[in-house]
Amino acid sequence: MHKFFFRSVIILFWIGLISCALYWPTWNVIPYDQRTINIFAWGDILDPNVIASFEKKTGIKINLNYYASNEELIVKLKATGGHGYDLIIPSDYAVSILTKAGLIKELDKSKIDFWSTLNTSLTGHFFDPENRYSVPFEWEIYGFGIDKDFFKTHPLNPSWKMIFDPQTVNYKISMINDSIEAVEFASFYLYGIIPSLEPDQIEAIKNVLVTQRNWVTAYANFRGDYFLATRNCPVVIASSSYIWRTMRIFDFVGFVLPKEGSFITIENLCIPTHTDKENLVYQFMNYLYQPESVAAHYTSYGYFPSSTHAYHLMDLDPQAAQLMRSTPEEFKQFHFLQRIIPQEQIRDIWVEVKSGDF
Repeated sequence: MHKFFFRSVIILFWIGLISCALYWPTWNVIPYDQRTINIFAWGDILDPNVIASFEKKTGIKINLNYYASNEELIVKLKATGGHGYDLIIPSDYAVSILTKAGLIKELDKSKIDFWSTLNTSLTGHFFDPENRYSVPFEWEIYGFGIDKDFFKTHPLNPSWKMIFDPQTVNYKISMINDSIEAVEFASFYLYGIIPSLEPDQIEAIKNVLVTQRNWVTAYANFRGDYFLATRNCPVVIASSSYIWRTMRIFDFVGFVLPKEGSFITIENLCIPTHTDKENLVYQFMNYLYQPESVAAHYTSYGYFPSSTHAYHLMDLDPQAAQLMRSTPEEFKQFHFLQRIIPQEQIRDIWVEVKSGDF
């Protein structure tokens, strides 16, 4: 009897803890002051100095809450119905999911001062064709961080073969630790951009990833640059922002894009459906896109800005400048990540890949 009671208490405790995590924004644990904005964002995307400057100038308080993945963002907004948040920063594909779920509202572009400064290559995409619900904030490209000293004595032919082809790879690499991205990259290596896959193609993708395991030192999303900086691996696949930060510190680190093309992610500002703080949110959005704020974010995090009017304030190396100024034709080499395989199959593939011994 005591054991049953003890177990029941534990179960109720965990149910209560999970409920608090999901629903606390709707319970006003933090006073929902009329001069306060609650923002739900990635942990490394908003510069604290820019926020502090905005708060001092306007008297508007910013409360930041963080998520680690788009899936976490989507789940939490669905659980709360979007209540309690005034601004969110989802990636491209997540925007369409949130729009279909009715969790974000249409933007009032008459209150947006910076629209004319946006890089038009970043607008009008599949997840929001008319940008009715989202405005691009920052973007990055997946590519290869390389040890330039290593490739002084080894052939360098930027290609997806550098991480997938057993005839090319004679070194260790750090591979992305995201099952959706890993499957998409392997599919692109084998088949290019393809809308759907046959069972034999899915099996081939799994085999490529299982074979690749033989030369993977680590699977890492946010620490791939560490393995490059410490020279554990001469090749790391990662998003450009992480490699760019490392390049600023270590002269031997470089960044290359595969000649076949690569993948882009765009982080967007969106306003949840149930906020009544729109006027404050638009003030903050306009502040984020001021040239000084744009330049500060690039310096802090290495994400490419979506607006073009702050380049003169940014310490750009020639490669970064070239990528930011990509023509619409050049921009076509960048593709968006999309789920071309059902989530259950991706999970099964990833379990088999990660179950090997290292």
